[in-house]
Amino acid sequence: MIQTQEVELKLEIPPGEIEALRATPLLGDPRRRPDTQRTVYFDTLRGDLRKAGYSLRLRQNGRSFVQTVKHRGSDSGGFSSRAEWEKKNDGAALDFEALKATPVGKLLSKRDMRKRLQPVSETRVRRTTWLVRREESAVELILDEGKIVSNGREEQISEVELELKQGPRSELFKLSRELGRDLTLRMGVMSKSERGFRLLEGRTARARKAEKVRLSPALTVGEAFAVIVQSCLRHFRLNEPLFTQKANARALHQARVAVRRLRSALTLFKPALIDAEAAHLRAELRWFAALLGEARNLDVLLATKTAEGRTPDRVTREQLRDARKEAYARVQAALAERRLPAAILELVAWSEAGAWRGGDLAGEPISGFATGRLERGWKRVRRQAKAMGALEPEARHRLRIDLKKLRYSAEFFVALAPKGRRRRQKHFIAQLQRLQDLLGQLTDSEARRQLAPGLFEGAAAEEAEVAALVAESERAWKALADTGPYWR
Repeated sequence: MIQTQEVELKLEIPPGEIEALRATPLLGDPRRRPDTQRTVYFDTLRGDLRKAGYSLRLRQNGRSFVQTVKHRGSDSGGFSSRAEWEKKNDGAALDFEALKATPVGKLLSKRDMRKRLQPVSETRVRRTTWLVRREESAVELILDEGKIVSNGREEQISEVELELKQGPRSELFKLSRELGRDLTLRMGVMSKSERGFRLLEGRTARARKAEKVRLSPALTVGEAFAVIVQSCLRHFRLNEPLFTQKANARALHQARVAVRRLRSALTLFKPALIDAEAAHLRAELRWFAALLGEARNLDVLLATKTAEGRTPDRVTREQLRDARKEAYARVQAALAERRLPAAILELVAWSEAGAWRGGDLAGEPISGFATGRLERGWKRVRRQAKAMGALEPEARHRLRIDLKKLRYSAEFFVALAPKGRRRRQKHFIAQLQRLQDLLGQLTDSEARRQLAPGLFEGAAAEEAEVAALVAESERAWKALADTGPYWR
């Protein structure tokens, strides 16, 4: 099998805008005829290949069959650069002899894995391909229309893939910007193979938490930042459809967490982000974060019970429900417009090929940078937390924000810690989370007082609960301080 390196940007397009894409002048003939393709993905039912970081497929186009192994690596955002191995087959059966020359061949030699290998999903698409040439660059634009099928379930496919054939990777983003002026293009974060497995396991309609960020000490500061950005955007995009379609409160919460993590990453890497575009992207994220925060605060308030067991009265609850409905509508309207999808694609382009990548710091090893930034965050937290019991609500809120930033930083850099420090690292992050949660309960209590003051007026038990939370926060801080920073 022949090994190549695939550099690709995956996008999702609404089915109703496909004809507009075909009519885009830069693609040439809008009547270009599609090919019909059937692709079968193979794995064990336990997903052994997928867990090892690979996918295996056999694609039929007319009488032609192509067998492909792809190195999936870690799940990421819509931009990918990965190894793949391809071979033309004589028929609709896998060539196991050819697979021996790939990493999958080694996996299949283990135990009875080859016997357990079977089709796990299938795609049936109409594929239209254009080659966009620019001076010294060439980008293949692929439009796929169809469906993916697995375990009796199916899901529609409406995707655009931009694959770099020649030239710098910035050409992919340049083309995506041009297309995005007139089309609603969203970053695609799941491969067809991954989508098939989700159908197989029935995991399509649930809120998703952030996944582990897989950094390597061999990465530069610039490369590590790009990985983190795509991880955060993947977290957001995995939750976006569930909120859009079903107004799911858990999906809203996870989408908000994803945006907060992304904003924290921009702050964390600020010394390296030296170009003018950073301010614009921060402003776009701040705008959307405010919409998410408003909706989430109303969710929390509606679920509130005071320490005395009281809940908002009927009139107050109706007012809060109306306010939440309006807040949800504002978030969904923002998701339906082109502003946010365009900002996300700009963020991916900027993280991968922005002017800042040419700076000296962007080319430095990530490990030293990570240690320095963690140390700075720790000193900031320690300075504020020493007076934990005497902090006013606003100061506690600021401390909670800094704790959250430090926790996100530690989670971003979790894979960089030496093995001998992993247990201490895990303990440190858990203690950060504990203290952040306690301060969050205090912040929520203060927010509830402001949003629904009548509910808490004269609530003596509530005052006692706040005092108990403050005392518990002091103990949590002492435990965290005793553990100390794991990176030293």
